[in-house]
Amino acid sequence: MKRTSRNISKEELEIRNMKKKTRKRTRKFEVDGVVVTTTTSKVIYGDEDSSHGYNDQIFRKQELRELKMLQKQEQKQFQDLSFKAVISKEQQDKKFEQERMTLIKQYEADLDTMVKQQRQAVERAETQQEADLRMTSKKIRLEQERELKEFREGLKQELRLLKQEVDLKPKERRKNLFKDKKEKLETEHEEREKLFLEKLNENHESSLSRLSDAHQEKIALMERQYLQQKQQLMRAREAALWEMEERQIHEKQQLAKRQLKDGFFLQRHQMLIRHEKELEQMKRMNLRKDEEMQKRQGVEKRSLPKRIRSEMKAREMMFRESVRISLASNPNPDTEYERNRLKKFQENEKKRYRNETLAFEMKQQRQLEELRIANDTTIRELEQLQNEKRKMLMEHETTKLKEQEELYARELREWKAHLKPRKQKLEEQFAIQLEEQEAIFGPANSMLPINTSPPSHHRSYHHRSSTRSSLSSMSAD
Repeated sequence: MKRTSRNISKEELEIRNMKKKTRKRTRKFEVDGVVVTTTTSKVIYGDEDSSHGYNDQIFRKQELRELKMLQKQEQKQFQDLSFKAVISKEQQDKKFEQERMTLIKQYEADLDTMVKQQRQAVERAETQQEADLRMTSKKIRLEQERELKEFREGLKQELRLLKQEVDLKPKERRKNLFKDKKEKLETEHEEREKLFLEKLNENHESSLSRLSDAHQEKIALMERQYLQQKQQLMRAREAALWEMEERQIHEKQQLAKRQLKDGFFLQRHQMLIRHEKELEQMKRMNLRKDEEMQKRQGVEKRSLPKRIRSEMKAREMMFRESVRISLASNPNPDTEYERNRLKKFQENEKKRYRNETLAFEMKQQRQLEELRIANDTTIRELEQLQNEKRKMLMEHETTKLKEQEELYARELREWKAHLKPRKQKLEEQFAIQLEEQEAIFGPANSMLPINTSPPSHHRSYHHRSSTRSSLSSMSAD
């Protein structure tokens, strides 16, 4: 028995020596300017619990370092994406403001050009009106002077006829009769000439008044047309602004949607990399378990024959000792029987050795299969968990995109709700402008818009009054 114990101890020592490893550490340090190198050696055993735990700790630290580096990379990617999103939003806001300012400046320039052209047209019309009034007044006055000359010539002819008529009277009555009739006729002529001059002045004034009214109607029509053009331009500007605002709302929603998709795309990409890393670490850990089990089983398998042979030797020695004792106690021993008995024992031992070896191999195979099944199960569970995470991320993305669409639809509805009052306010301003124009120029059948230039009919009326005064003074002369 002591020999068997010693044999087992030797086998354990051999197995222990097979697992033995030597770890060397070399350190360099400087002492008084001299570099000193020291090397230390330590013997460790691969399957010791402390060593196994140490290796697991090393692998775990390595995995944690990999995950930490991956986390830093993910944070950097998210920071870059967030910075890019902020820059894109600022650029879009700047672009929207530039588009708005460009549109407003363009229409303001068009409006200024229109106002300038309309003011020039009104000034030309007023200048033409003054010229027409002067020309018409001069033409009428020349015609009236001719008529006045003919009228006075007729009066003189009546005076001559009166003299001829008086000459037919007796000579003693001619002087007094001619004097009386001449005084009477001159009084009548003065009255008739006065009435004739008044009629000429009335005709002159009425002609100039009709011409001035025609010019005023023309200017009023121009003012209405200019007001209509101005209001149409303002309507076009507001319509362009509304169209631009709607387009900008859509572009803003598209940018937000694209940034949201980019964020989820980055999350999916990072999740895929993280899942691959987790699977890789899990497979490495399973591979280490598999290799460690195979290594341990290899050591056990190599030590099994020695252990079994030692047991067989010990059992055979014990059996032989029992046979020897039985032969010694029996006065008539049957050697053939004992020989057959020993042979049968040896055969049974060989059979037991084969069975134990087979059972050991089956046990190791079962352990390896169970380990691999457990490893495959952990891989499948991890893959299932990862699939669930991906599914949850996709559902979350769908929910966020739906919320983004609802936000866009709500913003568009609110914008359209505020658009109607803006249109009404604009039309109210136009109506006020039309009323102000009607107060200046009077109502019109077709109300057409006005220029922003101040009304000029007061200045035209002043020129017309001056022309009338000059014509009246000419007629009086």
